Amino acid sequence: AERAEARRREQVRKLRARSGNRYLVHYDIDGPRVRLGLAWFVGAVAALALGTVATALYFGLAFAAAASHALRTWRARGAPVDPRVALVTTALTVAAAAVHPRAMGVAVLVLAVAAVALAAKDAAGDLGAAFARASLTLQTALPAAVAGGCFVLLAELELWAAISLLLLVSAYETGDFLIGSGSANAFEGPLAGGVAVLVVTLVVAALGFPPFGVGEAFAFGLLVAPGAFAGQILASVMLPHARALAPALRRVDSLLLTAPLWYLGIDVLIV
Repeated sequence: AERAEARRREQVRKLRARSGNRYLVHYDIDGPRVRLGLAWFVGAVAALALGTVATALYFGLAFAAAASHALRTWRARGAPVDPRVALVTTALTVAAAAVHPRAMGVAVLVLAVAAVALAAKDAAGDLGAAFARASLTLQTALPAAVAGGCFVLLAELELWAAISLLLLVSAYETGDFLIGSGSANAFEGPLAGGVAVLVVTLVVAALGFPPFGVGEAFAFGLLVAPGAFAGQILASVMLPHARALAPALRRVDSLLLTAPLWYLGIDVLIV
C-alpha cells in the first residue's frame, strides 16, 4: 500500500511539473475530443475531394480560426490586440494560395504590413507599444497563414500527397492524444504518435500514393513525427502559455511545420 501511494504521489508530482511547463503540450480531455477530431478529419477529406476552392475554404477557415484563437489568448492577458486582424489576414493568405504561389507571397507581405500599420495607428505614436502589438499579431497570424497556404498549395501540386500528409498527421495526433493524455511524462505521447506515423507510412508506401516511390514515401513520412511535435511546440510559443485555451490552434498545430516542409520538399525534390 505504501509503494502504491508513493507511485501515485510521484505521478501527481510529474503531472503538476508538466502542466507548469511553458512549451510542453497540455492535453485537454474535456468534451468529445475523439469525435471532434474524427469530424475534422472527415471534413478535411471531403474538402480535398471537392477541389481547390473547397480546400481553400475549409483550411482557410481552420487556420484563420487558429490565428484568431491564439491572438485572443493574448488579449485575455491584457494585450491591446484585435483577433479579427489575425482572422482576416490569415484567411486572405490561405485564399490567395488557391490562386498562385506568388499571390500567397504577396498576401504574406500584406499581412505583415497590415499588422504593423494597424499597430502603429492604434499606438498613437508610441513606438514601443506599436512594436509589441505588431509582434503579437505576426507571432500568431504568420505561422498559421503560411501553414494553411502551404497545405492548399500542396493539394494543388499533388492531391494524393496532401491526403497522405493528412493521414499521417492524423495518425500522429491519435497516438499522441490516446497515450499522452494519460501519461505522467512528456515523451510517451509523441513516441506513440511516431509509431502510428510509421505504420501509416508503411501503408502509403505499399499502396504507392503518388508522387512517392517507396524510398520517398519513407523519407517524407519520417519527417512527420518530429515535424508534428515541433509544430505543437511552435503553437505553445504562439501562446502566452502551453495551457492557454486555443482549441482551433491545437486542432491544426501538427500541420504548422509539416505542411510547409512537405510542400517545399515535394515541389523541389519530386515534382
